[in-house]
Amino acid sequence: MKSNPFFELYVGERISSDEFVTIFSPMLVEHTEALFRPGNIVVKGIQGCGKSMLLSLLKPRVRIEYENANEPFPVPEGLRKFICGSVNLAHSNVIDFGYRSSFDEGVLQTELLFADFLNYLICDSILDSIEVYLSSSKAIQDEIGLKFGPKDFDELATKICEMPVWEGWIGECDSLSKLRGRLKARIVAYRRYLHLKDRDLAEEIRDTATPIGAAPADLARLLHEAGAVDKATNIFVDIDQYEDLGIISSRKTDGARVDYRAVINKALSSRDPAISYRIGTRGYSWNGHAKIHGTDGILEPDRHFKFVDLDIILRKGELDSSRTANVFNKFALDVFDRRLRFAEFSFPAGDVTSSRLDSSTLARVYGTRLHARVKVNKVMGLREAEKYIDCEEHWSDSTKQRLTELARKGQLYEAKLGEYWIRQKGDPNDLETKDDEQLPWLTPNAQWWRKERSQIIAVKLASDSRQQAIWGGAEEILELSGGSILAFLGLNQYIWSTWLQGGPQAEVTRARLPEISYSLQSTAILRASSDWIKMIRSQSGRSAERSRFVETVGAILRKKLLADDKLTYPGRNGFSLLDSALDNYPDIRMFLEQMADYGNILMLPHTSKNRRDGPRTKFYFHPIFCPSLNIPYIRTKEPYYADIKEVAEWIYESGYEVSLNSSPPPMQEELF
Repeated sequence: MKSNPFFELYVGERISSDEFVTIFSPMLVEHTEALFRPGNIVVKGIQGCGKSMLLSLLKPRVRIEYENANEPFPVPEGLRKFICGSVNLAHSNVIDFGYRSSFDEGVLQTELLFADFLNYLICDSILDSIEVYLSSSKAIQDEIGLKFGPKDFDELATKICEMPVWEGWIGECDSLSKLRGRLKARIVAYRRYLHLKDRDLAEEIRDTATPIGAAPADLARLLHEAGAVDKATNIFVDIDQYEDLGIISSRKTDGARVDYRAVINKALSSRDPAISYRIGTRGYSWNGHAKIHGTDGILEPDRHFKFVDLDIILRKGELDSSRTANVFNKFALDVFDRRLRFAEFSFPAGDVTSSRLDSSTLARVYGTRLHARVKVNKVMGLREAEKYIDCEEHWSDSTKQRLTELARKGQLYEAKLGEYWIRQKGDPNDLETKDDEQLPWLTPNAQWWRKERSQIIAVKLASDSRQQAIWGGAEEILELSGGSILAFLGLNQYIWSTWLQGGPQAEVTRARLPEISYSLQSTAILRASSDWIKMIRSQSGRSAERSRFVETVGAILRKKLLADDKLTYPGRNGFSLLDSALDNYPDIRMFLEQMADYGNILMLPHTSKNRRDGPRTKFYFHPIFCPSLNIPYIRTKEPYYADIKEVAEWIYESGYEVSLNSSPPPMQEELF
């Protein structure tokens, strides 16, 4: 990452604790304070939105590194009284339950063993956190409310071993290290069995399996009752990568299928005040999977848990996507600065991070804003610009001459605006008497009319001149990121890779911040956009069909936009459906919702221009796809009003057959 600051996109699970202090952006903490308060929390968001980085703040080694670096811990002072055990489901051999075909023969038994395995992982991690804190400074121990010293915890280990929940399996232990040794022995026994090293799992383990959440809750209660921790100290459990539970291999035996997610849901449903869970998950794995193990009930938001939805927190407003006041822009600007500093790029003396786009490091490197006017008039470099003016035969000679003059003097963008204005509103036939700023389409009153058509004019001219559209500038890079920090990092990764390939060696360039040209940015953004669409196929859950849907519908919408000679409908880079139609055809709704959960499309409420129609939902592709699809990403005009049968045909062309009969939706498993 030192040469290309954005070479490594996913760092939340890979960087060390000391690196975390440098690279972590605290901008989201104030919007996610529920994470540090008691109660069950589900942290939901698309891939790469920052879930794992946020959850890392719960880990003791990270907290200690902030003190070592003499940096303020990002969590507010009043919310630091917690101890957390962490289990990353992707790294703890959980998915290896799929290796054992025998598990499918007894679904309930499998789920109970999975619960026991998870309980032991959690308890060992809680005790590991305590051991780490025992070696920390007194200031940190006081801050989290740690009352016992090492010898006290060795004595407490005897009582922990005697907890009834273990049913005697732990045996006698006279120290914390021996207790943890017994917990690890059970974990190792499971792993040996899962990896087929042992033919059978010991009967004594099967006979003493613990109910999900029981052992961690009993451990938390004992810590408080014994006075080992302050009464106000919260005991948290962080379970990350919840979505991995949905991909554990299962052979669908008759009558039932192992449901690992329902097991964890059971822990949340208990609402035990002794312990609070933090679940990190992608939306597609959580939505529709609320079943509680061993019951007919489902988890209820606000009753069993609260959401911290990073997609909503980071989503930009409909009409203010370029404002730097939004959460995502501040977050992205800070991440950009931190990546460059971590990669040892030099900043001007006394330079401080700015949350304003126009004075940010991002703007210094990429330029603040690449307006469509600049793209058309300067960057595209079109020769004989007047030949791209398409005047209609019945227009007056003075109007034709005025538009041609504008194009010849380097104002092709303004001339094209005039062309579409006249097509819509008629020939004023007096343009030769007006200065440029008095032309009706360039007056302040036409500001919104221009904004709604600026991007499509640049795209249409690129098509007419048989070249790729131009993309670049700090503002556009933020907007193309669509509220996704992963997309933002991905765009930067491609831009810097392209720049480094054609420029000096990184060791030299780190001596100063580069200024990367628009042409180079545009080339890299187009590559990133194309590859981002291809990467859909590497995801789970109907990935091939979703990728084809993006390409198929993108081409359809582009054709509609390019065929609009008057630019009357510049919002046709998205489509809209009646909510009543989506309700009547639930498998179509489910397919589109799945695309939204994976971050392929944005799914937004929409007020119909015809109030009698009722509410609608509008759909737009993630902005990072738009350069490759050659459609605008801006969403300031009415989308295309599609018919439900038309959308069903699009989905069918993508390779997934949907029913036009009103019927219950298919089981989630059939879509994943």
